[in-house]
Amino acid sequence: MTSIVSTSALEKRFGGIVATQHVDLDIPEGELRCIIGPNGAGKSTLFALLCGIHAPDSGHIFLKDRDITALPSFRRVRLGLGLTFQTNRAFHDLTVRQNLEAPIRLPRGGRSSTSEERYQYALSTFGLDTTSDVPARELPHHRLQWLEIAMVLAGGPEVLLLDEPTAGLSPEETLQTARVLRHLNDDGLTIIVVEHDIAFVREVAERVTVLHQGAIFAEGTVADITAHDDVRRIYLGQA
Repeated sequence: MTSIVSTSALEKRFGGIVATQHVDLDIPEGELRCIIGPNGAGKSTLFALLCGIHAPDSGHIFLKDRDITALPSFRRVRLGLGLTFQTNRAFHDLTVRQNLEAPIRLPRGGRSSTSEERYQYALSTFGLDTTSDVPARELPHHRLQWLEIAMVLAGGPEVLLLDEPTAGLSPEETLQTARVLRHLNDDGLTIIVVEHDIAFVREVAERVTVLHQGAIFAEGTVADITAHDDVRRIYLGQA
């Protein structure tokens, strides 16, 4: 299958610490990939490299066969990369309506019919009202998380890159998030999730990439990874 996001020999160091080393990642178009690993494995650094927060020391990042290694985050968004972060980035002083309108005003604003259907599905399933004048800061945590996902979908992305989208959610809210992501993926949207919650990963992932000490340690289906003895040892801190 055609790759939509890939990296080649990606490396990042912070002083003497190697955060990411020789990462060759290949995400086919239409896949839902989860990137997992224990604390300190390099997940956050890889996320930051993919979305343009950090520049790699070496290696390359490609989006739809275009080398985006040197592009800032906003240019990557204009090329179709949708981003949500572990720390919620909704505009807390604006209303729900204003938050949902903001992405449409960007240069890439406007959605195809398919993107519109995905957006409307997320709004409906998450229970978000595009006419609401409630300030975002007054939303409960789970709806604030869902608002950020809906904001990204409002821009009509071709790839959705999520950093721990279920952090702080209840089991029921986590399952609701999983249902939305699975539906969006079944509709053809490529989704990359950086995550540590294995139960959530079991619910959504087609394939899983395991990071350890900044490098790719294993890749495979959820069944492959959860049955992998060395992966289990890594998560138990014995590797």
